[in-house]
Amino acid sequence: MHLSATRLAAMLAISILAATPAFGIEATTYKGTIGKIAIIVEMSDVSDADRFFARYAYMSRGADIPLHGRINDDGSLAIEEEAPCDPSCRNTDGDIVEDPPIGADWTLARQDRTGAQLKGMWTDRKSGKSLVVTLERVGTRTLGDGAETLDALDPVNVIAGWTSRKITPALLPYDFLKLDYPVKRGPETTFQGATIRLDTDPRTETSYPVIVTLPGTATGAINGYLQQQWLQFQFNPYYCKSTAYLGFGWSGSGGQGTTGLDGGSSAEIEYLTDRLLGLVENGSSYCGGAHPNHFENRHFADVRTGEPIEAERLLKGWVPKNPDGQDMDPAMVVDENNQRYGPNADLVAFINARRDTSDASIATDCGMSDLVASNLGVYFTRNELVFNLRNLPHVIFACTGDLLRIPLREAKPLLTEDGVRYLGLGD
Repeated sequence: MHLSATRLAAMLAISILAATPAFGIEATTYKGTIGKIAIIVEMSDVSDADRFFARYAYMSRGADIPLHGRINDDGSLAIEEEAPCDPSCRNTDGDIVEDPPIGADWTLARQDRTGAQLKGMWTDRKSGKSLVVTLERVGTRTLGDGAETLDALDPVNVIAGWTSRKITPALLPYDFLKLDYPVKRGPETTFQGATIRLDTDPRTETSYPVIVTLPGTATGAINGYLQQQWLQFQFNPYYCKSTAYLGFGWSGSGGQGTTGLDGGSSAEIEYLTDRLLGLVENGSSYCGGAHPNHFENRHFADVRTGEPIEAERLLKGWVPKNPDGQDMDPAMVVDENNQRYGPNADLVAFINARRDTSDASIATDCGMSDLVASNLGVYFTRNELVFNLRNLPHVIFACTGDLLRIPLREAKPLLTEDGVRYLGLGD
């Protein structure tokens, strides 16, 4: 997953509110049609509130459109659908207006006591054209206490601050429904004895790998992991497309209303056996703000279970850190899913003593010794253990790169028992 620093900070703040399930607001996901066009809808609780908020998407487009609703005296729902922003989103002084432009109106009525089915009309304000809307409930989730705005529906709220927890359809029913759309299948290729394929979502033009065959094991679990990683990979492109609307943060900045992938993106498998998957995501995105978001994210997963694996399970000297970056006693860790890990002093010293220091200017300008302590990463190739720098901010992203490459046959002393097992280096 890759997020701009500004957006991640905002989502972390919101996630604190959304983390408490007590008195949380329920959001209900529906699938259905407007006329003959397939749509999905996610609505905040309409059971005991005068007003509610919602988002919906045409399956053929994927971008979320904000909805603002109220409950009529007879229990029916009246909904205003935002129109994309244009000059009307600014007043004569050039300031952004408070009330969004409205492009269409919905009227919906419950078809049973539970509200599992809704039916009504969609009417375009400009042309007056009306189409029948039919919706059927397919899932619910809790947004959390205090989550009372459109921002609460952003799926990033669910994963902000997490390190290894796997996203499931139960957590994000609406967003998983977006994956239920035909992809463009790429050609099959061979990689380290396996057959893989890159599939492309035509709505965002993002591609992600699928393992077709893998000698020695079934592929169902690991392809399930790749599917949910692809979902997270697409959060930003879909979010950026939705910023064409005032309710989802339109500000008139460049990139808004597009996928934001101005520099392209890629996701590739770089290590694969019947035990371990190594995956890298690269690219650059821009959806407003001061600068693009360059990213290079690496992920590992257990091929047989589909569960994500963090580097601390594979390397010795990878320890939990407190918010100040200091080493913690592992016994003090309360929730591993929300715990930050990093190298201890011995591992930092090991890397700094062996990395390439031939270019003194780069070492000085980047502050390489300090970055090894704060931003050390690791990945594997077929024959090497590679230490690199990760998660660098835009201003020093050029410092990203490999620091030290060690042949796998010589790396065993650096690995935990899990690392030795996953990399097949046991006796």
